[in-house]
Amino acid sequence: MRVTVHGDDERLRAPLDSVDAVVTTVDDKDADLVVAVGEEPLRESAARGEKRPILSVGLDADWSCRAESLPELLDRAAESALPTVAAAPLVVSVDGTESTAAFDTTVITSEPARISEYAVSVAGRPHATFRADGVVVASPLGSHGYSRAAGGPQLDFGSGLAVVPIAPFATIADSWVVEPPVSVSVERDDPVAVYADTEQIATGRAALTVGIGTGEPLSLVDRRRL
Repeated sequence: MRVTVHGDDERLRAPLDSVDAVVTTVDDKDADLVVAVGEEPLRESAARGEKRPILSVGLDADWSCRAESLPELLDRAAESALPTVAAAPLVVSVDGTESTAAFDTTVITSEPARISEYAVSVAGRPHATFRADGVVVASPLGSHGYSRAAGGPQLDFGSGLAVVPIAPFATIADSWVVEPPVSVSVERDDPVAVYADTEQIATGRAALTVGIGTGEPLSLVDRRRL
């Protein structure tokens, strides 16, 4: 098996050197498997529409492997077909411009500790309205991260999107798991910013609407199935 490393390959130098000879590290264009270290390589893979299987390393998620486990996983993967799951990134539309987010999309007030009001629609139908600092919509790939810290569920692949208010102005806060497409609109005239993963892609006020769908899925190696 031919692998290429995207990300901090220094962390993997010793683990990769200890892998059986059936696994070799090669230049990107010649690789059968992409080993992605950290979050940024997964973002880049989603943005370029990577078609090859991707093995994630170092994320706080059950499907991602630890660096020290890499030799065993690669040895086992070289002996049998790679068990992969379809991990669809988000396609975020704002004012006619599209961006890709591997993990999540956030709409949040631009000024600290300011509350705004947000409306969520699912497949064009009104779903919920709430007051909060913001709202995060996470794919299963990103549900272990910011949305989880905000109180949202961890999702298995193929189970929908998590919609989680951020610091909601409510005694009992709801979050939802819904099927895309989803839209989030701003209902008050407070300045907000829109992020695709960690990149700010838009700003606006009342009547700003963010459309969130899913794109071509990545083929992600699920280490739980190896």
